[in-house]
Amino acid sequence: MFYELLQLAMGNLGRARARLIMTSAGVLVGTTAVILLIALTIGLQQAAEASIGSSASLTEIEVYPNYNPQSGSNVPQLDVALVQNLWRVPGVAAVIPIINMQGGELEAGDYSGYAYPIAGIDPRLLPYMGLQIERGEFSLQPGDVIVGARSGDNFYDPEASGDEWQPVSLDLFETPARLRLYQNSGDSGPKERKIPLHVVGQLRESNNQYDYGLLMPIQDVIQYNEWITGQEFDSENFRFDQIIVRATSRETANDVSEAIRDLGYATGGLGEYLQQLNGFFTTMRLMLGGVGGVALLVAAFGVANTMMMAILERTREIGLMKAIGATNQDVLTVFLIEAGLVGLVGGLAGVGLSYLLQNLINQAVQNASSGQGGVPFLPLDPSQIGGSLVVIPPELAIGAIVLAVMIGVGAGFYPAMRAAQMPPVIALKQE
Repeated sequence: MFYELLQLAMGNLGRARARLIMTSAGVLVGTTAVILLIALTIGLQQAAEASIGSSASLTEIEVYPNYNPQSGSNVPQLDVALVQNLWRVPGVAAVIPIINMQGGELEAGDYSGYAYPIAGIDPRLLPYMGLQIERGEFSLQPGDVIVGARSGDNFYDPEASGDEWQPVSLDLFETPARLRLYQNSGDSGPKERKIPLHVVGQLRESNNQYDYGLLMPIQDVIQYNEWITGQEFDSENFRFDQIIVRATSRETANDVSEAIRDLGYATGGLGEYLQQLNGFFTTMRLMLGGVGGVALLVAAFGVANTMMMAILERTREIGLMKAIGATNQDVLTVFLIEAGLVGLVGGLAGVGLSYLLQNLINQAVQNASSGQGGVPFLPLDPSQIGGSLVVIPPELAIGAIVLAVMIGVGAGFYPAMRAAQMPPVIALKQE
């Protein structure tokens, strides 16, 4: 039965092609507006995420003591107990405590220099640092050192003076170097200790703090700090300089941050920034989608008006349908199918036009970003994501078609109800 009603509805629309085209055009405009405005926010969000960094950096959460007036003097610290608690938080892939060297200079041949930070970490946690190796091995044994990509940039000749002084860049992966430590021993003056650096690897440059630093096993740094300060390691009162938590995925990063804040600590990192960024784009998407929805609302009035006119023109036809046995449900179904088909045609045409405009806009942006030094009115460089300023995912296109059909059916519901409730005797009397 439904198939016969569908054929009847399609036949009725076929007899009024001009009306179908004009009514569907309103739905086309509204659908295109919704798709393009939402697709613009998706493209801008992807460009912003691409400018942040790698996916690994988006799962990184930095933990800080929460200094605020409410905590008073009882501020929770980055201690061993915290590290143990963080491992129990759901969604945590790794907890990386870091200790920095409390002093130290570098020597390489006749040159002196410095590196910061000289960080000590657990060698087993190296794979969770989100770092990549450029040369050598990405592993640490006692006595090993991994140098940053630019750790050799800060060297100088200590004997140079005046106009002769200039910075010197060295390759610490190839050049033998030493770490020079000083111990303040009171009246006898500072003591000096030189430690040869056994460099096993060099990090790839990634624009983070470790580009100019060194990585060492955490036990080595603890021992060197004991010598520098003259104080033995106390696990009960020890404080880490930094704790990094790696979430299992971007989706769990926000829940992990919330759990850490519930423990009384502050959190930061790119993952936190990404959550705020996504919230901003979600709000923008709703606002711009609402602007496009106004065009669909106008189109809905056009569909309703068209269906009302169709009922007035086909009053006698409605009476004949009921006279030969059509029920109110059958008449209602025919007109709802007609209204839905109007929305479907407009939605499909809107999706096709949206993809066409997407290609034109993206091509124009690519040409402008590559040939004219970028797009001046955009707050970012679209070349970061290949110039795809407008991005239409498949689910957006499908959702727009479904929305267009729902708009059509919703707009045609009242006219269809009027047609279904029309008494057949009165309908047949109409000329």
